[in-house]
Amino acid sequence: MTATITEPDLFGSSPEPAGADWLGRGEVGIDLEALAEQYDPTPHPYRDAPVDWVHEELGAYMWSKQRAILESVQANRYTAVKSCHDSGKSFTAAQAVCWWLATRPLGEAFAVTTAPTWNQVHAILWREIRKARSRADLPGRTTLDARWYMGGRVIGDEDEQLVAYGRKPSDYDQDGFQGIHAKYVLVVIDEACGVPKLLYDAVDTLATNEHARVLAIGNPDDPGSHFEKVCRPGSGWNVIGVSAFDTPNFTGEDVPDELHDLLLSPTWVDERKRRWGETSPTYVSKVLGEFPDVSDDTLLAPALLRAAQELDLPGNALGQFGADVARMGTDETMVYRNRGGHVRQVYRAAKQDTTVTTGAFAKLCRQHPKVPMQVDAVGVGAGVYDNLRAQGLNVVEYSGGRAAVDAKRFVNKRAEDYWNFREALEAGEVDLPPDSEDEDLVAQLGSIKWALDSKGRIKIESKDDMKKRGLPSPDRADAVVMAFARGGGISLPTAAKDRAKRRGKRRRRSETADLMSKEM
Repeated sequence: MTATITEPDLFGSSPEPAGADWLGRGEVGIDLEALAEQYDPTPHPYRDAPVDWVHEELGAYMWSKQRAILESVQANRYTAVKSCHDSGKSFTAAQAVCWWLATRPLGEAFAVTTAPTWNQVHAILWREIRKARSRADLPGRTTLDARWYMGGRVIGDEDEQLVAYGRKPSDYDQDGFQGIHAKYVLVVIDEACGVPKLLYDAVDTLATNEHARVLAIGNPDDPGSHFEKVCRPGSGWNVIGVSAFDTPNFTGEDVPDELHDLLLSPTWVDERKRRWGETSPTYVSKVLGEFPDVSDDTLLAPALLRAAQELDLPGNALGQFGADVARMGTDETMVYRNRGGHVRQVYRAAKQDTTVTTGAFAKLCRQHPKVPMQVDAVGVGAGVYDNLRAQGLNVVEYSGGRAAVDAKRFVNKRAEDYWNFREALEAGEVDLPPDSEDEDLVAQLGSIKWALDSKGRIKIESKDDMKKRGLPSPDRADAVVMAFARGGGISLPTAAKDRAKRRGKRRRRSETADLMSKEM
């Protein structure tokens, strides 16, 4: 609708031709609809329908729990999703970000994402965001440093606006999110268990109006995290749980064929049931999608293991091998190498004759003659150790049942070495592989329990006791601890040595420690 306004002839002169204004400049046209739209725009048709937007604009299919998550973000200010492994968490969060920015006016909407590490921000969630933006040909551009710009005619145009970014602020910097002011703010906390309470507090400073939304989503692997608190009843968050048994491959939900291959399978779940055990904290969190019941007798808390997985040490020391030997059955032969706290798997075998194992170990020793190998010489490992020693290789006999150096505090060497490993974790001196690289290792480490004997000494749960609880033998965990154990020419990490000195113990600086202090 266009209104034409004709001003009166103020000087009593004859009227100007029809359509001219009072200064004779022609018709004055005001588009009232455009003016109203500018100050009170019509809502986007999908502003309150995220599932329809994803279907129509992205051509993507969302299974039932994914739809429930998007609908919760639309309806609730705070949504928490505790989910099993491989259920499409990051994909769902990315669709939420794209829907949010595409259905709200430029300049009034902003999205922020965070996660415990930069790799989780950049390589996981923002990879999905970039794919979705490209697929739907959404406006603007996304960058490799996790930013989204809209507006402007060319890159760097002064009219171009930053509308979203991903970051990992300092764990102790509550100012990391300040300076964001928008009517519609969406915050996505990915891998929410690993994000500390201080960042949740910082997020609250963004969600100050009724239009703001917060989505915290992740695997519930740490019962001591702030994420666990927001998932409790009465927290004020709308909580959605996703178990492996809720997913289409278990429920029979009708979904496109290609989606079946993207979600966790019954085969994967059965394998983890055998490898981790149904009572394992890792099984409870990654399969059942629930926070594990981690009691005081759990040796290594989930938070410690997560921090070690996120640590990135250089790994340039010669270090030491730790080798746990198995033969037949379900146990595994494992070798890990510890290089200044950076520990990684270097060899794995199952159902293998000890003669073959001896050959494989000998090859490793010859490739790295200056790197000692601690070999579990109890049971089937005794023959392997004897053969390697007979060849003159750099091997050290390991027996967890021997007396501890601090025999008044520990029942045996195995208990002492596991406890020293725990202290190294607490000191931030252990770099463990991520789940995608070695998920079974963390599952085994997180399942081990400890106790005090009648003399008040620390003892570690035996392999036999773990099997009675329905858990597999901790072959990987034992090999890693052996790779950190004293006796093979490698010293404890610096902080561990300081702790030993405080206990009045003297430890000789090893040859490997000397090498670690030199340029390599």
